Amino acid sequence: MAEWKGKSRGTVSGLKVFVFFIKHFGLRAAYILLCLPVPYFVFSAPKASKSIFVFFHRRLGYSKVSSFFQIFKSYYVFGQTLIDRIAVTVGHRDKFTYEFDGVHHIENLLKKGEGGILFTAHIGNFNISRTFFETLENPAKINMVVTDLEHENIKEYLESVTGKTNLNLIVVEEDLSHIFKINEALKNNELLVFAADRSGEGKSLTQEFLGKRTDFFSGPFKLVAKKKRPVLFVHIMREKGFHYHLYARPCETEINSEKEILKLYTDNLTEMVKKYPNQWFNFYDYWADFKKEKLKN
Repeated sequence: MAEWKGKSRGTVSGLKVFVFFIKHFGLRAAYILLCLPVPYFVFSAPKASKSIFVFFHRRLGYSKVSSFFQIFKSYYVFGQTLIDRIAVTVGHRDKFTYEFDGVHHIENLLKKGEGGILFTAHIGNFNISRTFFETLENPAKINMVVTDLEHENIKEYLESVTGKTNLNLIVVEEDLSHIFKINEALKNNELLVFAADRSGEGKSLTQEFLGKRTDFFSGPFKLVAKKKRPVLFVHIMREKGFHYHLYARPCETEINSEKEILKLYTDNLTEMVKKYPNQWFNFYDYWADFKKEKLKN
């Protein structure tokens, strides 16, 4: 897997534009506004666009023509998830419908009083998890472990508009101070969330994913194997209209090793990616295809 650089697209200033449109013109108007930046990103971000093309053509087997048009659709759906994230926090939550699929697994985990770990990915729209978790009988504090400091700036801006949420961000730091926060969260029966589908500096684990071997950060999987806490695979996916579908599935294994947990994670993620291909938001050279092409030349 190509190394993730720890920086995502999206800025506070961009969010402010959509907050204005949603408040003054409505949700559908904000979706229409998306038609303007999508073509810009397709052609101004060639590496990201090429990555989307490679994903559809080489990993999912789409034709070249279809893969090209999927680039536009993927950017548009990505924009919709960002707009929805804003909308549910600025008074438009009731415009959406929600499906709870396996939420009892989360409730059972919380009843054990041991804390727990949720594995998700850069797919769907986990950022609206507040909408789902606030309805639980015993809502827990949620800690999302992230590598991108810009998420903190975005979260602070949204909270300035909507008020505090129960979603706390634990930013991975070079001094490893995040480890103490992670341990404290588990001690307090809180939930830890890892979007565990990326790699970068540090130790990694290799696993076949969508037909090609690639690397994943080993940290989350080592943590599970060491702490022996219950694990769920959780994804929140956008469907037709204004409908969201939460999937929660237990990580069922008697072999509590990091490699086995990674294998189960990628099996679950493969299923979700194939069902919702336009909601796979890793717009970079994920399988290091570009690097290998350069070596051949």
